This record gives sequence, C-alpha cells and structure tokens, in this order.
Amino acid sequence: MSRTDELLEDLQERIKGLEHQAELIKTVLIVKEPNTVQSAQSYDGLRKQVVAGAAERRSHLLQLVSMAVAVSRAKSVDDLVPQLQEWMDQAGVIGLASVPSSADPSHIFEDIGDAGLDGPIEVIEPAYLDQQTGAVLRLGRARKAQRSAVLAPAAPRRLSRSEGDEETLK
Repeated sequence: MSRTDELLEDLQERIKGLEHQAELIKTVLIVKEPNTVQSAQSYDGLRKQVVAGAAERRSHLLQLVSMAVAVSRAKSVDDLVPQLQEWMDQAGVIGLASVPSSADPSHIFEDIGDAGLDGPIEVIEPAYLDQQTGAVLRLGRARKAQRSAVLAPAAPRRLSRSEGDEETLK
C-alpha cells in the first residue's frame, strides 16, 4: 500500500469519526432543547413509530385469533391450507420450492445431503421469503438431485397442496 493510499484511508476514517460525532451532537441538542423544530420533528417521528408498532401488534394478535378459530373449526389439515395461503399472501410471505436462476442455493436452502448444492437439487422443504424485502425468513431443506431426477432452476412460485401431503407448485 502506497503512502497516498494510507493517507486517503486515514482521512476517510477521520471523516467517518467526525460524522459520528456530529450525529452525537445533534442527538444531544434534540434532547437538551426540546423546543426546536428538529426536536419536534424527531419526537413526532418517534410517536408515529410507537403508534405503528401498536397497530402492528394488534394486527398480529387478530391474525393469531383468526388462526386459533380456523384450527378449532378445521376437520383436517386440508381445511386449513386455503386459509394458510391467504394469511401468507396477506403477510407477503412466499414459499420457494425451487431456486431462482440468479440465486445461490446455499443462501436459500440448507444442504441435508452433505453433498453440496451445486448443480440440480431436490427440494425437501420449501424456503420462505419476505416478498417485500427478499429476506429469507426460513431456510428450506434440499439435497443434491439424483441423476434420474434432474430439477432445473426456476422462478419463485406460490406453494399449494396437491395429491397426498406433498407440497408442490401451482
């Protein structure tokens, strides 16, 4: 590393430190001087977050009650599948039973075969993703496909139930 690179790196670190200190000063001023416009905006933002959190909690509780009622009324697991899919759609959760072409399977599925997930894979359990952010909520389970069962990567699709209890794609 040349001397110029070292100086640039040092300067960048100092700028980051100054930015952090400026944020701390800003926070102190907001707390110390509650009558300023910036303080009022900060407190209003915090208030809105608290209200939104309370509304989200209520929504979550209503969903749990709805689930409890559905489970108590269901005669079999198959009776719950449409309701479950509706809840997943409302929450923005998608199930993946295949690997999108642009994704690394090891970021979406747990390898249960210990043979790696390079090449075609067989999905044992779907992965669940947040549709809005793309974040993996739960890793799926997969293993390297047998030569006779070659599965090509595909785009994410909604899960449904078909014959038997196996999860398949629509």
